[in-house]
Amino acid sequence: MDAATGSPEARAPLPGLADPAQDTGIAAVADLLACPRCRAALQVWPEGIRCSGCSSRYPFHEGIPLLAIRGTSETWGQAQATEQSSAYQAEYQRVENAATYNLAYRDKLLKRSSTRREYELIARHIARVGRSRVILDLPCGGGRLTAAFAGSADLVIEADIALGQLLYGRAESAVATPRAWMTASAFHIPLRDQSVDGTVSVRLSHHLPTAAERERHLAELLRVSRRFVIMTFFDHHSLKNRLRQLRRPFDRQPPKMTMTTARVAEIARAHGARLVDAPPLSRIGSGHRYALIVRDAVPA
Repeated sequence: MDAATGSPEARAPLPGLADPAQDTGIAAVADLLACPRCRAALQVWPEGIRCSGCSSRYPFHEGIPLLAIRGTSETWGQAQATEQSSAYQAEYQRVENAATYNLAYRDKLLKRSSTRREYELIARHIARVGRSRVILDLPCGGGRLTAAFAGSADLVIEADIALGQLLYGRAESAVATPRAWMTASAFHIPLRDQSVDGTVSVRLSHHLPTAAERERHLAELLRVSRRFVIMTFFDHHSLKNRLRQLRRPFDRQPPKMTMTTARVAEIARAHGARLVDAPPLSRIGSGHRYALIVRDAVPA
């Protein structure tokens, strides 16, 4: 069996990972952490987290370490575009706003149907890569999809830039798998290179207005993942996007924030991985694709 199928070799202990059966919370993954500013090792103390390199300090809020760097392309040395995701980053910082978002997925029929299909697609991808020691869920939101893959991991890191989503998810979602919580930006993930088995990143890419943001997001997922990435993107060539483009002269709706399958595959190759599947959420009603990217060979 190869590493992507969950062989014993693939599930060898990650360096520095505490036994989640004995140690839960951020302490369980302390040695996997890296400073989001300089990527040096982080030291976890009762009063907060300190960087061993640049001396940055990160406090806790109700036990959740605040490791998110707010901002967009200017934080990684690119010129700031007119439209960026700064407003979206601030949207669910309050737990009341997070609750409204998550309850809509529970109460609205169409959203419940969409969630069932998302579970199916994620479960299909997880079955192909096998069991993991640690999976990063970023953005985890309120934990809506965590149960779709948590049973295939020994520990899940729940991360989101929105503190409100984390507080809501910690209080409301229930899975048996041990979890660690932290705020984090998908542009500056506070983890070492290839420190987790895989990453699940659902419904973020299509909120990022610029190609630079969308590509930085995918590159960071690939940087921290040693076996696989499951991520969604809005397909530029989908029927829904083509119809949107045809209607634009009449309804003045803004363009969708898209990627092509070819570009996703190109970025994957640049990071030593390959795109093996990208099924659509719906060929007619949605432009979202659920991509599976792996570093090791899996059946096509």
